[in-house]
Amino acid sequence: MPNRETVTASREPSDKPITVLLVDDNEQWAQFVATDLEAEYPSLTVHVALSPNEAMLRLGELDIDCVVADYQMPEVDGLELLKRFHQEHPEIPYILATSEGSEDVASAAIDAGVSDYVIKDPRVDQSSMFASKIKRAVETARLRNEIAESERRYRSLSEQSSDGIIIVQDGTLVFYNQRFVDLTGRHRRWFEPTRRLTEIVHPADKDDVRSVVDHWKENPGGRQLHEIRLVTPDGEVRHCEYTGQRISHDGEQAVMISIRDVTERKQRQREIRWQRDLNQAVNNILVAAQTRDEIERGVVDLLADHGYALAWIGVPEGGTLTPRAQSGDNNSQTTDFTYLAAVDYSLESGAADSEPSLWAARSGDSRFVTDFEELFPTDWCEKALTRGYRSGAAIPLSYNGIWYGVLAIYHAESDRFDQTERRLLEALADSIAFGIHTVETEQSLASDHTVEVTLRVANEAYYLVAIAREIGCTDDGTITVHGTLRHANGQLLQYLSVDESTVDALRTALAGRPEIIDVETIGAGPTPRLQIIVDAPTPESLLIDHGAVVRSTTVDTRGADLIVELPARDTVRTTVESVGAAFVDVSVRSVTEVTHSDTDSAEVSCIDRSELTDKQAAALKAAFHHGYFEKPRGSSATEIGESLDIAHSTFLQHLRTAQQKLFSELYR
Repeated sequence: MPNRETVTASREPSDKPITVLLVDDNEQWAQFVATDLEAEYPSLTVHVALSPNEAMLRLGELDIDCVVADYQMPEVDGLELLKRFHQEHPEIPYILATSEGSEDVASAAIDAGVSDYVIKDPRVDQSSMFASKIKRAVETARLRNEIAESERRYRSLSEQSSDGIIIVQDGTLVFYNQRFVDLTGRHRRWFEPTRRLTEIVHPADKDDVRSVVDHWKENPGGRQLHEIRLVTPDGEVRHCEYTGQRISHDGEQAVMISIRDVTERKQRQREIRWQRDLNQAVNNILVAAQTRDEIERGVVDLLADHGYALAWIGVPEGGTLTPRAQSGDNNSQTTDFTYLAAVDYSLESGAADSEPSLWAARSGDSRFVTDFEELFPTDWCEKALTRGYRSGAAIPLSYNGIWYGVLAIYHAESDRFDQTERRLLEALADSIAFGIHTVETEQSLASDHTVEVTLRVANEAYYLVAIAREIGCTDDGTITVHGTLRHANGQLLQYLSVDESTVDALRTALAGRPEIIDVETIGAGPTPRLQIIVDAPTPESLLIDHGAVVRSTTVDTRGADLIVELPARDTVRTTVESVGAAFVDVSVRSVTEVTHSDTDSAEVSCIDRSELTDKQAAALKAAFHHGYFEKPRGSSATEIGESLDIAHSTFLQHLRTAQQKLFSELYR
């Protein structure tokens, strides 16, 4: 199909120089005409050739704008010369001059493609006629060349454009660049023969597109920005913006349209809105919930409110994935949730081709099924389709290696879970797992029964073990870790103390470690303290992530001994394995179950610190270790704020809020 566009333009006759080759075997007549033309028309330069062969040679030597050739010449006539001439110089206009005025000659000249036809008459002055025809032929040729060059440049630019460029004439595509072809998801051959624009437009947008294009065709202003959805052969919908304006194409009105793919931007906008709304709602649940049941119930209800037909959270119990909370099940008028009751959720049976939640529970990976109807028939799939579910997803709930179950959701529509929704649901699952981890840790540590574990980390992967061996720490000169806190940019803040005789060696060793960002002395006396910033995980940070409370860490040449309090005995194995995966040589020295009496509670901690945020806890601990509460103060608020990489006013705000919370616990 013709896929070209024509630019129309109008030009006034110009006086630009024109070089003419006059071909005639009558030398006297040719020289007379050449001299006369140059005398009367300064813009013309006329060269004479007395034979066709001389003419072909002169064409190779001169930059000719127009050829005027006699029809009657010996051996080769003007039309034969034209045929040869057009093979090599089709762009140069050709005027045929003859003393014969027969219709046969005129018809043959026109058929041969001459630019104009002149009947010679030696009896009259024909200079003005020759000049007029030459100028008109050259102007026409130059304009045609400019149009062709403009079209070439336009086509080049349109192919390089990041936007799709099309020209629509009477609803039909008469030009399209490669970017537009790619945007439609089709092969270029699909557009041949002629196609209409509306064939690739979403059905709901076709009337609007026709109206907009018709408006641009009647109104030359155009340029307004509109939205359009294009549909690819596989059904993908691409959101686009387009603008256009009226042009002339092959002498008739048409509309040139520029189309830009904004699918990713639309997707991102949708992601932001969905994330903002859903995250806000989830955060409200996590803040208000006091128990795991409240978190799980609130989340599944929230997902059902957001349009999912069924949402549930399951955990393995006795070899079966058992629902803990569920909401939706659009065909159920009671709370029995017939789909969940009908499907076999045994973790022992079945293969990889299993219900999404079972697959996720077995593999530990997320599972998204875009259309149940495209699967081979299975028992669970048939039951899901019977209930009206077309797509489903299951995402594991885990935090720092601790597994809390599976979140499973189902939708009545197919192809529901695009990349945006998958990312959002996986982020939601992370938030749920973190919330469950937090409330369970707080509840366990607040109980009367905990487990005290002593761990030995002997591998030099823990930088303090390597340093203790480097500086020769003995029982009398151990390094003590007084606290490990989260710092900015994922780094850690640690407070160390060591015997005064060893502090210089410790500082030197710390300065040589690549993971140490900063070292600051914050105390003096027999056991000075150091505040260091560490850009690497430590056993303490991993233990904190698993809900443990690190009571103390002492390091010498044998390794680091950590006394850790865990919420329950069944968490010891997974916690130790997590630390061992990072630091290899980890052993359990002792495990002791502790029952706290009222007296013990008073001795250990009479204040609930779970209400403190990480920043508030960091400010309070930094104030203590920097001697802020001593008289005179060991460090000012400005100095402590700088050590935490925050303003002193921010430090004071966190500190006062932390004090307020602790005093409220103490005196309530």
